[in-house]
Amino acid sequence: MTEDDELARIRKKKIEELMKRQQESSAPKPQTIVEVFTSPTCPHCPRALMMARQLAVQMPGIQVIELSTDTPQGYAKAALYGVQAVPTIFINGKRAFTGAPPSIEALRQFIRQT
Repeated sequence: MTEDDELARIRKKKIEELMKRQQESSAPKPQTIVEVFTSPTCPHCPRALMMARQLAVQMPGIQVIELSTDTPQGYAKAALYGVQAVPTIFINGKRAFTGAPPSIEALRQFIRQT
């Protein structure tokens, strides 16, 4: 192998390493999980869920999960989190609002602070 071949191999390896680091650093940040605990008979739950979904459209990286306390999974998670009223909103596992948020902006501010 000539010296030029060796230099070309080293350059190629360095470029691959740089590209890999760049891809890792530009990886999307972790997604924000918004969990909205609801009940089918709650008159305020649809508004809270709608606000969370509208915010998810406006801010990339937000996933909204509706957890109905009328289902076994929703009931179990509500018990785990100590939810005693609906709607209750958790953001990344942290209680954000009990009751519907006063506005989409209030919801946005809570997400920015976490």
